[in-house]
Parts: sequence; structure tokens; C-alpha cells
Amino acid sequence: MTQERQRGPDVYGQGTPTREALERLANRWTVLITYALEERPTRFNELRKRLEISAQVLSRVLRELERDGLIARQAYAEVPVRVEYTLTELGGTMCAIVHDIRMWAEQTAPAITQARAVYDESSARV
Repeated sequence: MTQERQRGPDVYGQGTPTREALERLANRWTVLITYALEERPTRFNELRKRLEISAQVLSRVLRELERDGLIARQAYAEVPVRVEYTLTELGGTMCAIVHDIRMWAEQTAPAITQARAVYDESSARV
């Protein structure tokens, strides 16, 4: 087993950097925001409308992503102030993973929908 694949009991423990990184990536908004910002810098309200997310949740997630060094916030001295968000170099490393997640979701969505219908129908009979 290579060093990369070895798992100690505390590698994914609560509060460890590895677990925090996985939790960040596993957040649905992280995936959607990364996908949206992959194309170009984007303003807050455009992200909010595109992702159909509340302003409060979007603000919180953007602050967390900025704190983690995954996105950058650029404010322009205009009236009104224009603020754009973009992926950092570190944040860009998530793009391939997000692409794979998106492809998995698109490919499996019909099967998941079908499985839910079968489950719901069988559960209704019980």
C-alpha cells in the first residue's frame, strides 16, 4: 500500500484538515459555485439567481470558500460597488473533480429517479 493510500485512525477524524477539505468539497453549494465560477468571474446576484440560493446562504458559503483560499473576492470602486468572485489557483484544482461529480449526477439521475419511484410505490403498499 502506498503512503497516499494508508489510512490512520485519525486522518479523517473530526477537525482534521483532511476531513475539513472533504466536508468543503462534499457541500452541494461548493460544487455548484465551483462549476459556476469555472467559466468566468461572477457577481453575487448573478450567482444567487443562477444557483437559486438565498443571499444569506450564498454569503456564508462564499466567505467560507474565500477563507479556505478557494475563491477570491474583488471589489471595484464604482457606484454602486461591483463585487466579483473568481476561483483561485487552488480553487481551480477542484474543477476536474466537480466535472466528474456533475457527469456522475447527469448519468445516474434517471436511474435514481426510477429507483425512487419503485421504492415509493413499494413503500405505499406496506
